[in-house]
Amino acid sequence: MRARGLVPSSPVMQPVSRPGSRSVAKTSSRRRSMRVASCRRRGRRGLAGAAGLTLVCLLGGIAPADGAEVSELFARLQTAAGDITVVFFPELAPHHVDNFVHLARTGFFDGTAFHRAAPGFVIQGGDPNSTDGDPDNDGMGAPTVADVLMPAEQEMLAQINAALGDRGYEPVGGRIGLKAEFSDTEAHVRGTLSMARGRGPHTAGSQFFICVADTPQLDGKYSIFGRVLTGMDIVDRIVAAEKAPGQAQRPLQPVRLVSVEVFSGRTGLSELEAAAYNEMLTAPAADDATVTR
Repeated sequence: MRARGLVPSSPVMQPVSRPGSRSVAKTSSRRRSMRVASCRRRGRRGLAGAAGLTLVCLLGGIAPADGAEVSELFARLQTAAGDITVVFFPELAPHHVDNFVHLARTGFFDGTAFHRAAPGFVIQGGDPNSTDGDPDNDGMGAPTVADVLMPAEQEMLAQINAALGDRGYEPVGGRIGLKAEFSDTEAHVRGTLSMARGRGPHTAGSQFFICVADTPQLDGKYSIFGRVLTGMDIVDRIVAAEKAPGQAQRPLQPVRLVSVEVFSGRTGLSELEAAAYNEMLTAPAADDATVTR
């Protein structure tokens, strides 16, 4: 999954669409990720050790530290072509959900483009490079250390770098990667929200992709962290956009993210989104499905 699928030496990989050759039995279902998870974990800790929220996993459920009311977590991706609403799967990839939510809430994604539109495969976005006017470096960007830190952590990092500089050292910073959270139970299907990554498994940053078709060749190799509830018509419009001359996957006029709204609880869903969510929750399981890699 190389960046843009165009530059083999690029540091950020993207999903490669190639037919699989091996069939394996996989106890997976679209409903599995929608089941209530019983996991509990501590939230983000600051560099100073300040405890963050305690997350109780219920499709991205966030609860106070005392374990009170739990609610689901969603995001509405507002694009120039229309809205795409997703639900998160923290029981599948808690750190990827945390990362996406943090970047969204700090405005990191605002103005970024869906720089890759691969028909029959994926659309991909979230690259900060897609805001610099140079399409040749799209697909190679990533967040820096400062991008993923909370304000208090950023202040501490500045103090650390000042101390390092006084002693003649280079500052700590640069791009940063997430550890893989690959799933052996959930498949990449149409509507899956998953993370692009670099050549190594622990190199995801900010770039994400949405599958426009079932893509079993990606299973167990990329971290699934959500699913589209509504807006697949928008995804289909993005992937079908006219391509740049000589480019199979680079849109001539990339659709941009205006903003990403993260919200918890079903009360934030529209009637259409709520209906789609309920349908997803009640969809029959297919635990004996066989997928091809």
